[in-house]
Amino acid sequence: MPRGSHYKTALALDRELAEHWLDLEESEEEPETEDPPTPEGYTLDTYLLLSIIDGLQGVQAAVIAAAGADPPAVKPMPRPQTAMDIIREERRLAVMNSIVDIFKPAVG
Repeated sequence: MPRGSHYKTALALDRELAEHWLDLEESEEEPETEDPPTPEGYTLDTYLLLSIIDGLQGVQAAVIAAAGADPPAVKPMPRPQTAMDIIREERRLAVMNSIVDIFKPAVG
């Protein structure tokens, strides 16, 4: 659903739902990890805006470092992932782990 849809507007104005979400935020439970964004609605404009945000974070870190303080870690904005991206990353990690296992000393 688009952001300005009647459904999303109704959800945003629902007091019971808002109270439920605030109760969850205030609870001591660890929040669930967020799924990466999907390619749905990801356009060239979105890509360019995310690139601008990433660049501005880098400039901010450089200005802070130039002032003599410890700069914050620059974490790129999450990009959509396809199933192929996820599988490619899993395979890359499997290869890296097998290389680490070769050099890891045997226990026992």
